[in-house]
This record gives sequence, C-alpha cells and structure tokens, in this order.
Amino acid sequence: MGRNKKYDSTKTLAAITDVFIQNGYNGTSLDDLVKATGLLRGSLYSQFGSKQGMFNAALAESLRQQNDQLWGLLLVAMLEVTSKNKTAFDLVQKWYQHNHDGEIAEQIGLALIKRSGIQGDENGK
Repeated sequence: MGRNKKYDSTKTLAAITDVFIQNGYNGTSLDDLVKATGLLRGSLYSQFGSKQGMFNAALAESLRQQNDQLWGLLLVAMLEVTSKNKTAFDLVQKWYQHNHDGEIAEQIGLALIKRSGIQGDENGK
C-alpha cells in the first residue's frame, strides 16, 4: 500500500491558482495542474474532488487572503466560471457585496486591461 504524500496546501493552492490565471479555466487541463503541483491526479481528486473543486478552493483562498493572485483569478472566475458554477458565483457575489465600493469596478477594469496587454500612453491614460 502506498503512503500518503505530505504536501503544503498553501503552496498547492498557489500553484493551482497560477495555472488557472495563466491558462484560464477552460484552457487548464488536469495534466497542467498535476505538473504545476507535483501531485498525482488521485491526490488532487482526493483533496478537491474535481477541476471545479480545485478552482473553487483556489478562488475561496484568494478571496479570503486578498493576495496578489486575487485580481487574475477573479477575472477568470467572472469571465469563464461564475455563469456555470454556483459555488464560484456565490463566492464572488459574497466577496463583491462585502467589498463593494466605488473603486472595485475601476480596479476590475484596470486588471482586465492589464491582463489583456493593452497599455495607455506615456501618461498612463
């Protein structure tokens, strides 16, 4: 019988998050997640249940920590996931209601522009 591989859940979620930000939800394969985390498929499925479970866990952690990965993963969630995944929708909805202020929409827009590679003039406009 194999032994349980110990792993750092924080590092695992960070790696999962990076892959989803880089590839988007639809462009991320389980092989991408296996490669990024160094864990076996069975370990990932055992911990998260599915690709959707991995995304939801990464999103919940990013929203909770308000970490550097938040805006990238939030964009992926809003553009690709929330319309099809109630858990992701609920996570983003709750976060938005709790953090809603006049600057959130601007921050989301700026994150989207940055992610697209579009740049303003030399004055940042």
